[in-house]
Amino acid sequence: MRWTTPVIGAVFSVWMVTSLALAVDYMTDHCGEVLPVSGGGVLVSQPEPRYPGGLDCQLTLSADSGKYIHIKVHSLSIDCDGDSLSVYRGGSVALFELLGSPICGTSSQSAFTTEEGGYFSSTNKMTLHFVTDSGSTSEDSGFKIAYAAYDTGPCSSSDFQCSNSRCVSAELTCDMHDHCGDDSDETSCINGSTANLSTGKIVGIIVGAIIVVIFLATGLAYFICFRRRDNNQISKSPAVVYSTRQYRGQQV
Repeated sequence: MRWTTPVIGAVFSVWMVTSLALAVDYMTDHCGEVLPVSGGGVLVSQPEPRYPGGLDCQLTLSADSGKYIHIKVHSLSIDCDGDSLSVYRGGSVALFELLGSPICGTSSQSAFTTEEGGYFSSTNKMTLHFVTDSGSTSEDSGFKIAYAAYDTGPCSSSDFQCSNSRCVSAELTCDMHDHCGDDSDETSCINGSTANLSTGKIVGIIVGAIIVVIFLATGLAYFICFRRRDNNQISKSPAVVYSTRQYRGQQV
């Protein structure tokens, strides 16, 4: 029981850090679905280290009416021998335009083409199509994509105005992902500090830090109290005193 409070504090601190991070979804968990896009998030191909074979997975990203969607490929490792990721404008592979060429290769190669700054939709929907022939044999295969809803302005008080005049949620700034398409939501940060964090993120970090400190201080106080109680119990234990005659009698 004496370690319960510090453990709860540690768990809570982890929860606070993860709650401030972008939501992460796995494409293979949402095949055939429509994923709502309110602000932004991260899409990873699969939760396992290697993507499986025989995939024919479609996922549509859908923002609010009047908004558009921007995606940026941050990491890529897809075998070009029958495996690829395709990006389409709109909510259907059959009816809407393929953007660029199907994507394959690795992040260090030029095996895929994108529009400048990523892919941009012409409506409030964008569809991804991940096809695999045979499963990958290499670790950390697949892809990682950052996506965001945006509009062309005027920006509201809860938005961040990009240098290219697009408006994205202020919650997406300084998270190490390019949501604007020109990286202006990240370049205004100072070494990844809170210089351009939104008010909500800053308040969340401060409140989380205060709560964690309270938990740790309470745990330390409990520990000290338990140690003192144990020491008092030891000091109050009756001492057994033998007379010389009793001691010799016990030895006999």
